[in-house]
Formats: sequence, C-alpha cells, structure tokens
Amino acid sequence: MILPPPDLRRPVVGLGLVTLAAYGGWFYGFGVLVQPIADDTGWTVGMLGAAYAAAQLLAGLGATLGGRLLDRRGGRITFTIGGALGALCLGVASTATTPLLFGAAFAVGGGLAGATGFYHVTMAAARRLRPDRPAVVIGPLTIIGAFASPVFLPITAWAVGVHGWRPTLAGLAVTTGVGLLLGATIAPGGRADDGLPVGPGAYEDEGDMSLRAAAALAWVDPRVRRLLLFAVGYGVGASILLAYQVPTMASLGLPLATAATLAGARGFFQLLGRVGLDGMVQRFGSRRPLAGVMVLAVVACLLLGGSTTVVVGAVYAVVGGAALGAHSPLFGIHATSVLPPRHLGALVGAVQSVGGIASAAGPLLGGLVAQATGSYLPAVVMAAAGFAVAGLAMAGPRPSAAVPAAPGPDRADSRQGTTEAPIAPTGVAGHPTGATPPRP
Repeated sequence: MILPPPDLRRPVVGLGLVTLAAYGGWFYGFGVLVQPIADDTGWTVGMLGAAYAAAQLLAGLGATLGGRLLDRRGGRITFTIGGALGALCLGVASTATTPLLFGAAFAVGGGLAGATGFYHVTMAAARRLRPDRPAVVIGPLTIIGAFASPVFLPITAWAVGVHGWRPTLAGLAVTTGVGLLLGATIAPGGRADDGLPVGPGAYEDEGDMSLRAAAALAWVDPRVRRLLLFAVGYGVGASILLAYQVPTMASLGLPLATAATLAGARGFFQLLGRVGLDGMVQRFGSRRPLAGVMVLAVVACLLLGGSTTVVVGAVYAVVGGAALGAHSPLFGIHATSVLPPRHLGALVGAVQSVGGIASAAGPLLGGLVAQATGSYLPAVVMAAAGFAVAGLAMAGPRPSAAVPAAPGPDRADSRQGTTEAPIAPTGVAGHPTGATPPRP
C-alpha cells in the first residue's frame, strides 16, 4: 500500500515531514559536505568523520530518551524540542571557525534532531495510529522518508557549488527546524495511551508494567537479542555506506555532482523496497525479508566499490536503494512487533541506541582507514561485513518464544497485523506463563 487510510493521511504526512527533516538536514547531507569542508578549512576527513560519528552516537544514545518523551508527552513536545534546539546547534556549526566548535555543534545538533526525529520515534508514533495493521501506516511513512536522500543530496551538492558549505549548512539547519516544528503541529499525538499494538502475541497485563520491567521482559526474548545484533551490523554497514558513498564514487573518477546525483538516485530507489509491504508482511512476516535485503546490501557494497562508470554507479543506486529502502519499514514493523507496546517508543529507542553506537563507530573507523590508506574502498569492505552480520542475525533458525495464553472471552481471538509475537511474562525462575508458538 502506497497511501495510508484517508483518515490517517494528515498525521502520517506530519510524521513524514519530521523524518525528511531529521534525516535530510544532516544525516544525508554530510556525505556531500565533508570534502568541501575539508578543502576549505584544512580540517582532516578523519576529524570531520569524528564529528559525524559523534552526532550518530548522540542520536543513538538519546534515542531512548526521545522515545520515552514520545511515550509520555507525544509528538508535539518531542518534535518541538528536537527541531528548535537541533536547528540552533547546526546553525552554530555553519559559522564555526575551529574544528572543535564545529564538531561539538554539529554533533549536538545532529544528535538532537536524530534522537527526536528518526524512525524509532516516527515509526512508534505511526504504529499507534493503526496498531492492528502497522504496515498500512509504516509503509507510507517510509515512502515519504525515502525522498530525504534524492531531494537533499542533489540540492546540497548544488548549494555547495553555488554558495559554499557554510550557507548550505545554515540552510539545512533551518530546514531541520521547520520540518520538525511542522510535524509537531500536524502530528502531535503518539503517546503510549494513544494506541497500543495488539495481536495474537500481545503482552498480557502490560499496562501497569514499568519501563525497567518491560526492558527485562524483552531481554529474555531471543528475538530481541537477535534484533540487537541486527541493529549493530546494520548500523556499521549503513552509516559507512551513507557517509562515504559520494566520496567513494568521486575517488573512483566520477565528478562530485554526478556522484551526489547517483547517491540521491539511490535514495529515490528506496521506493522499490517500500511498496507492497502489507501483503508481503502478512504472508512472510518481517524476519526473513530482512535477511534477504541484507544480501542485497552486500551486493550494493560490491557495486559501489566498482563504480568507475556511471552505469555501474546507476546499478548501485538501484540495488542499494531497494535494499536500504526495504530495511526501514521491515525493521520498524519487526521491532514494534516483538517489543512491549506501552513502552514502545523507549524500547525501540533503546534498540536504536545500540545501533547508534555501531553507527557512530562506522564512519569514524571508515574515515580513519580512508585517511591512512588513501582509499575509501577498505571502508566499503567494512560496510559489507556489517550488512553480512545483520543478515546472519535474521537468517538463522526462527528462535522459539513463548507467548501469553489464548485471550479470554473479552478479547478478540485473532487480530491481523503483527509479525512476531512477544514473549510471555515470566513466572518463578523465569518460566513463561504461556506456550503458544509465535508466527514466523
């Protein structure tokens, strides 16, 4: 499904604007800005990579807080805080004359925007709009988000060429703030009480459960541990790929504008992975498709490393776009299906925090390796290895997990829309209270 149900289009569009601004304002634009900043200031690529890594780290570590804020206060407060403060800090970075000030301002600004506006927040809010069939809202949300790369990358490249990196970054700061503030107005909901995901594996009596108890309950579920391993592998792979795809193609002989256009096209082709999700998830679940798209991501890394011509770069854009495009909604559907619903924002944020640490390490190590070897290809190999780890985390045998006993007469016997059934609350010595097998 491409469009959400008519009555939900306004909030989904609002969440989409938040996603566009949070990712486009700094996450994607860095790959275009890094070399012009280095050429203009003399700051090393490794140092700039460290600033980007710090922003990813802060976004990841702050994801739990951002998700918790959504659970308690909703999108109005969450997006307002992230938009106002994030834009301010990114604006300061655009005027910085020292690498220390730039790194600190960029890291805090990107971290705030990411912690409050990345998918861990917007997907949790979207699922609460339609908890019985999350794909009909998460799919359209990620279709809107898919335009962050094809819109912001070429515009950023054009602006850098015409105006320089400082006015360009200042413009991105304004865009980040406006996007999140608009989202706060259009999609102010998303609190835990606004809607709880339900399904054949819904947690029993989770309403009064504390966040700590919900986290402990989630940790004993082997599917959640696999989810964490997946987040680490994907975090390393995707962060390197997105940070260095443009300079990699440029180093292989493509003009910077061409490389940025191809990278933007990769973002556009994310749409290939975001259509028809509802039917696929209903038939196959989310775990096995996630493993499959990681195979495509490894292939995309191989193509990126051989992008000496526009043709190879275009094939990379298609394959990489489809792989990373399918990841976002599938991961969101999978994560929100196996975690306790009342604290969904905080727990998805916690998973994002783990992935954020890995995402921070990726560009930092990739930048240092590129600086030491004079080539971006070793960083691309690191990205492929990360995707392989993520694929293996989902490709193994389906872990068994007990779920609550069948619902009583006051609850529905069967509800569609979940792809994995959460593990049951545990009793004495950690034994589950129910034994119904989950859906694959």
